[in-house]
Amino acid sequence: MVSFGSGMLIDRFLFPFSQSSSVAVPGKYAPGISSTDKGAEFSQGRSRKSGSQKHNADSGREQDFSPEVNEDPVEQIIREIEAGHGIDAVRVSSLLDQLPQGRKRREFIGRIAWHWARKNPKAALAWADTLPPSDKIQTTGSIIHEWARSDPGGAADYVTQIPKSQRSLDWVHETARIWAEQDQSAALNWAMKQTDPAIRQRALRGSVGSWANSDASAAGEFALALENPYERHAVLETVARRWARQSVEEGLQWAMDLKGGNRDRATLAIFGEVAEHDPRQAATIFGEMASSLPSGESRDGIHSNIARELADRWAATNPSEAADWVLGLPESDNIQRQAVERVADRWAFSNPEAAATWALELPESDNVQRHALERVTERWLRSDSMAASEWITEMPAGDARDAAAGELVRYVARSDQFSAFSWATSVSNEGYQTELMRNVLVRWQRTDPVAARAAVDTAEVTASQREQFQRILGRSPVTQESSGVPGSN
Repeated sequence: MVSFGSGMLIDRFLFPFSQSSSVAVPGKYAPGISSTDKGAEFSQGRSRKSGSQKHNADSGREQDFSPEVNEDPVEQIIREIEAGHGIDAVRVSSLLDQLPQGRKRREFIGRIAWHWARKNPKAALAWADTLPPSDKIQTTGSIIHEWARSDPGGAADYVTQIPKSQRSLDWVHETARIWAEQDQSAALNWAMKQTDPAIRQRALRGSVGSWANSDASAAGEFALALENPYERHAVLETVARRWARQSVEEGLQWAMDLKGGNRDRATLAIFGEVAEHDPRQAATIFGEMASSLPSGESRDGIHSNIARELADRWAATNPSEAADWVLGLPESDNIQRQAVERVADRWAFSNPEAAATWALELPESDNVQRHALERVTERWLRSDSMAASEWITEMPAGDARDAAAGELVRYVARSDQFSAFSWATSVSNEGYQTELMRNVLVRWQRTDPVAARAAVDTAEVTASQREQFQRILGRSPVTQESSGVPGSN
């Protein structure tokens, strides 16, 4: 009687409570099954499981992996991965298809990639290969990163066998860096055994860069011993950047004690590293050390290279400040001009109107203004050719307009020789005008010689220019005049 009464109580109170307290899995994770049906399915499955647990335990048979009640499908997949159960990529992709673009979808992909890479990186990579291009590259990189942490040798073999690209070379670099953190000798040995020059260089940069974080001096000695100058300079740049993060002063002292191209590459890399984070500090250091640079031919080269690098880095974040700084650079050896070109190019990329206004106020000496205007015009034409053309049209005649118009002629000549030839005739400097028109006619003669000849016949040019152009078109000026027929051969 007691047993019967207990059973009735359990049947009446326990099971109804179990059914009413279950929470349905969101319907979007279970297409075709309503929230109520899904919740009931999980509840009934749990009841059946409870009733069969003793039998399974007694028989010694392994339990099937069953989802927990109310568990999020994402968490369920991750739990199965961690438990060592095989995961079907189709199942993961099916769940992924239910998620709209956005943060939650990215997080889901990232979590699956991280967990799966730790258990079965090759299967995870096969799944990543089925993703859309927007997700595939980042997910593949994440999987390789985790693979390198648990099995750097396996990851290294993989990244050297996939089709070579800029992205795959980045993965080579990252794998080598991670491996070197665990076993510097093994990572270096692997890098040195690579026969493909590009892969070998990136592997060396990754492994030696990790080494430089703990012993920059030893890493620098290793880099200097590399026979191939292509590899040596690349690895030296990596060491220099790592050294600059630890001590700019010590890194510069080391770099300046080197010789020739080794010194220039290392020094430039240090300034690039500093300028990337604090361009004002880099400019201050440059001003202090400029007077102490070694004399000789290499002095001018490194001085100009550093100024150009600083201008480029600074203008990327604050072009107006960079513009003020380059005006204080010396004009000798094209130092100021080359730095000005970098600022003009960077500034025109983000604000061509402001860059053009600044360029028009630059000094004309050493062709500083001319080169800056050419850079601004070239960049502006790529982003808004109509606005750039209108700006040139409104400019007064002179060297500044000629410089901008010359860039417009070269840009338009790629697709419209008639317009390019017309713009070339508007250049005021006769020598430059002749050069531009001649270049257009050489191209035009190959594509439409009849139109080219007609344009020359009607153009307002000097006798000397017409004679040059007729020769380009394969015509004799004397024959044309004696025939009295325009355009005759």
